[in-house]
Amino acid sequence: MRRRCAAAGAPTIPGTAVKPRRRTSDEITAAMSRPVPPVPDQGDLVEHWRDCGLLDDEAVDALGGEQP
Repeated sequence: MRRRCAAAGAPTIPGTAVKPRRRTSDEITAAMSRPVPPVPDQGDLVEHWRDCGLLDDEAVDALGGEQP
């Protein structure tokens, strides 16, 4: 069995010289596609941007937002 140690300056597991395992692309995709629950009282950015005048109705439609 061959022991590996991390290169100088590489991130390591605290208290060791062992570099953490690299995640596979499937693991990264699964983590990114997880649904994220909304935060209570969190506002809608598209609605906020429309209220501030940064977006017009056509831009809101393009982003899939709801019209009031």
